[in-house]
Amino acid sequence: MLLLKSEEMKAVEARAAAFGMSYQRMMENAGAAVARNIRVLAEQKKLQGRTAVIVCGKGNNGGDGFVVARKLHESGWSVRVILAGGLPNSEQARTAFSQMANLALPTYRFDGDREKCLAAFEVADVIVDAVFGFSFYGEVREAQAALFAEMNNAKALTVAVDVPSGVHCDSGHCDKNAVQADMTVAVSALKPAHILHPAAERCGSIVIASIGIPEDCFHEVKSALTTCSAAEIGSFLPMRPTTAHKGTFGHLLSVCGSRRMPGAAFMAAKAALRCGTGLVTAAFPRSMYHTMAFKLTEALLLPLAETEQGSLSRQSIPTLLHEIESDKYSAIVIGCGLSVCEDTAAVLKAALEHARVPVVVDADGINLLSANIDILQNAACPVILTPHPKEMARLCSLQTADVQAQRTDLAKETAQTHGVYVVLKGANTVIASPHEDTVYVNATGNNGLSKGGSGDVLAGMLGALCAQGLSLPQALCAGVYLHGYAADVVAAELSRTGMLPTDVIEALAKVFAAFEH
Repeated sequence: MLLLKSEEMKAVEARAAAFGMSYQRMMENAGAAVARNIRVLAEQKKLQGRTAVIVCGKGNNGGDGFVVARKLHESGWSVRVILAGGLPNSEQARTAFSQMANLALPTYRFDGDREKCLAAFEVADVIVDAVFGFSFYGEVREAQAALFAEMNNAKALTVAVDVPSGVHCDSGHCDKNAVQADMTVAVSALKPAHILHPAAERCGSIVIASIGIPEDCFHEVKSALTTCSAAEIGSFLPMRPTTAHKGTFGHLLSVCGSRRMPGAAFMAAKAALRCGTGLVTAAFPRSMYHTMAFKLTEALLLPLAETEQGSLSRQSIPTLLHEIESDKYSAIVIGCGLSVCEDTAAVLKAALEHARVPVVVDADGINLLSANIDILQNAACPVILTPHPKEMARLCSLQTADVQAQRTDLAKETAQTHGVYVVLKGANTVIASPHEDTVYVNATGNNGLSKGGSGDVLAGMLGALCAQGLSLPQALCAGVYLHGYAADVVAAELSRTGMLPTDVIEALAKVFAAFEH
């Protein structure tokens, strides 16, 4: 599912116009679609009244709003219109305004009829934000801030046309004075602002409204960002035939843990088992054996030589390489709780140089790479890096704030520079491929995942899906989506504050039940 930036959406509309669909028809269809969704919302919310205030800007988003006003009036609603910045200035918007004006709907200018505007907000059941749409940039001006404050303070439900005003369509940033919508009707396609935080928080619930643009018009536009629906994720997951056996669903080797962080090894392996992997072998420092044997009853255990500090030692490498080169594994996870020292750096280097299956490198594995990124040049396998923002900052020699300010671009640049897949975790985890320019943006999950161990769970899930034979893009998109989905299920039941990473693992069985073929 594409996330279209403003210029990409304009290109789609231009293609539609070239195919014979006029811009006026697109505006008419957009306004009608928004009005239709408002009527549905009113039924869902059991609104007692049917009074709407349509706040319109001077551009084409305002033109959509004039159509909304006309369509709601024709269906029996009491409608008032507020001009946020004066009369419309585009040809299509002027035509829509003229058609609406013929109905003699009460129309006020916020800069001249403020008291009437405020009175309209007082009695409104629904306020429609049709001021900027995807065209907003810069900062909200003082007069606009005053208008948006009145809209946000009103008791009415607020519906935004395409993008809430004051929200940057392409970046996901938003002005502090932006409109807070209860519902946003995305015209034709999702935009980055509908998914990326903090903008997504201003959108409320999202409804995608088709306006009749031919599908071919979308296919010809190369989008920089994409996301997945639940249906798409379900299509990625492997079939589980009646005649299947444990060998059908792959074998994951999880090389994780240290004396101080045994839980990381447990969570990665347990999450992998919950994701349907046929076999999981957990490799760890031998002093963890009793803990792992007690907690991890379904996995095969591979205790290895360790340092005095309880990390994997260089002496473990021959045994580990014998396993890796045996061809019995279909994917590897390495790094969760591994600790950072010269011995673990040697273990990681050896694993990457000898593995021939996808390797998910997480946590301390990434910290080790930060000190010697050239290790990746000799990797003989597909590599997936799963940094959180601080780990990404170390990897790229940046500040964490710099990473957060350019998440999608930085993930793509890192993936293509080093020939690896990058899963940059955080609010809207993003996935970049070394082979594609389009970056996947995830829409599931919540801040209850902001706890140590959540990344270990994700690493195990990604390894599990890779082990089951999914293509790497599908495995990564599905793993990230399901990780967030499970967290949303847990948060709804237990709270975001109280949830734990192990709760997410336990919720995975329920989540997969919703996707069973």
